[in-house]
Amino acid sequence: MFAQLGDIRFELITYFDGLEGSRKYDFAEHQVIEGKPRLQYIGDALETVGINLKFHVVYCDPETEFRRISEMAAKHEALPFIFGNGIYKGRYVITEITDTVEVTAVDGTVMAVTATCSLKEWVDDNSLVIKKQQKKAKAPARKKKGASHPKAKRESVPQITKASRAAGYRLSTDKKRIVRIR
Repeated sequence: MFAQLGDIRFELITYFDGLEGSRKYDFAEHQVIEGKPRLQYIGDALETVGINLKFHVVYCDPETEFRRISEMAAKHEALPFIFGNGIYKGRYVITEITDTVEVTAVDGTVMAVTATCSLKEWVDDNSLVIKKQQKKAKAPARKKKGASHPKAKRESVPQITKASRAAGYRLSTDKKRIVRIR
């Protein structure tokens, strides 16, 4: 398997013609008086992927395979896009399908089809909320939920010994530190 989109597997037996990716970065343009405009980065655009496929009667039924992709696109659902090596690319929707019938039989039966699928990255509506939660959870000073404060151990509480008393030390009134009597 080369890749999988939802439950459609792109096998290398269906001749794979190419994979194109595109990443864009959005900038707002602010006009200024008597000068060139300034640009401000406002975020990443959605990633797009183009997959070129060839279906031939020798190794599949071109019409059936093309119909499966068309039906998947008609559902308008975000689908997981996974490469054969296990890399999860993310969730994508099919935005465009282009097909070219290259060879037909005398009776019009399709023998070979070239198809191009355009995919666009799908991002959940609450991605900013998720990013904030992830940052907050990773904050170094953040107390973990359910973690209780450890009880003080005897070693961490100041202790007065006979030797320290003889040297002129006593426990302070707040009982948190040892002070020397003058």
